[in-house]
Amino acid sequence: MRLAREIIDRFGQVEDDQKYTRLVELFTEDATYYDPFAGAQVGKAAIHEFMSEMEKVIPKMGVYFANWETCADTHVGWAKWNMVVPINGVEHPIPGQSIYRLRDGKVCFVADYVDAPSYARIRPDRRPNAASAALVEKGNSQTGQSLNVITEFWNQRMNSWSPVKDGTVTVNDLGVEDSAAWVQWTCHTATGDFPGWTLHNIDGDQVSSEDYWDGNNS
Repeated sequence: MRLAREIIDRFGQVEDDQKYTRLVELFTEDATYYDPFAGAQVGKAAIHEFMSEMEKVIPKMGVYFANWETCADTHVGWAKWNMVVPINGVEHPIPGQSIYRLRDGKVCFVADYVDAPSYARIRPDRRPNAASAALVEKGNSQTGQSLNVITEFWNQRMNSWSPVKDGTVTVNDLGVEDSAAWVQWTCHTATGDFPGWTLHNIDGDQVSSEDYWDGNNS
């Protein structure tokens, strides 16, 4: 089992007891953790403070995470999950994704995304911020053997694809290794820009893509 997969899987396993501070040991001292509601937590001390608050708030709300799925190599990976939010006895699963970079066997960057339209249906007063996640320090720019494959894939894609009609897409950042990759991008439209992100599985020159974007802005 590859190192990044083992570490990223532990983020899912911590949901068993919701002791989020157990994750702090997995981060580098200068790591950045980007939460879609609280923004960037920079440095291990800030991440510990944030995780301590999570231990108080999340169980009290009855929120839990389910259906954890991981794709990773050694220093790049991603995960998909559902954030299940109970309201008036009804559980609402909110799809979400996380993207990771590792350095020397520890997480130096992670950003969490949640599906904005799904969340808006239960909490219209509080919206996630996906736009800033691409701008924070990643702590590692290491790539793998699939860099050329993903670069060519997106060079072609930016000329022919948009998640909405008459939009154009530009790449903001990417994490690429051998079998796993993620890309953060911006879609430009006549009425404004909105952020998006794509999760990739790679098998030789074959690339599969799962595209997500901030639907509240589209």
